[in-house]
Amino acid sequence: MSALWVILLSVGMGAVGQVLLKAGANRLGELSLAPATLIPDLFRMVKTPEILIGLILFGTSFLLWVKVLTKVELSYAYPMMSLSYVIVFVMSFLWFQETFTMQKLVGMAVIIIGIIIINK
Repeated sequence: MSALWVILLSVGMGAVGQVLLKAGANRLGELSLAPATLIPDLFRMVKTPEILIGLILFGTSFLLWVKVLTKVELSYAYPMMSLSYVIVFVMSFLWFQETFTMQKLVGMAVIIIGIIIINK
């Protein structure tokens, strides 16, 4: 598999993991993380399927990212991470009905154009 595909897979898994963490956080509700409730709160988090799957995706994304860093220059790979903002934005709009504004759309376009320019 080419380095570009591994980068895109890593970025995609990280972005989907972030969306799943949000879904799990919505299911959990308020967390205090106070010393007295820290351990029970951690168990509640790990028992939430979306959070558990999100963590697995983050871990896999991390492993793929390290693989990428052994093969390509950081100055090439790291800007690709900004694609995660675009993926998270689109998924948040579709899954959580978050707002879709012209300002956000322009920001996503700038990110995509920047990645295209860097990779030319």
